[in-house]
Amino acid sequence: MIKRVMVPLDGSELSERALVVAGDLAESLSATMILARVVPAPVPGRFYAPGLLRQVGEAQTQEAEAYLAAVAGRLREDRLSVETRLLHGDVAPALVAAAEGDRCDLIAITSHGMSGLGSQVFGSTAQKLLYSAPCPVLVVRCHEGELQREEEREEGVSDEAMLAQLSAATEGNVAGHG
Repeated sequence: MIKRVMVPLDGSELSERALVVAGDLAESLSATMILARVVPAPVPGRFYAPGLLRQVGEAQTQEAEAYLAAVAGRLREDRLSVETRLLHGDVAPALVAAAEGDRCDLIAITSHGMSGLGSQVFGSTAQKLLYSAPCPVLVVRCHEGELQREEEREEGVSDEAMLAQLSAATEGNVAGHG
């Protein structure tokens, strides 16, 4: 019997598509939904200024906590039983460990991921979960048009973040030389 359904979320609209299927299933079975978000480990080989790595990690953790709380709040308004899990590390292994620890009966995930948007069948995280999860994995397929829109949205967000960093760096240099 399915009593605990994990839904990995990465903050994207596409990842939330699994919430619809998982929510319907959880409601019909009186199951608990476990929303999981993984804050990934820093990218090896990148150079960071002293203290910046800690600041980035703290900001990512705060954003992930706020995101999970907001999504859980929406689902609770629909009278669903919801728990949240903020995880750290490599995405797929962290999700597998959490699913084992929480004794999940099912994982519902959308067929994409922030690191695997180019995949037309399964995102890299979904594929890894299919092979290593301790329970069945339900993959909610996204359509090519949705995938392309999400890629474009993410590129725009990335560009905005880069421009904000450049702007802050430029202002810092101007202020330091004035």
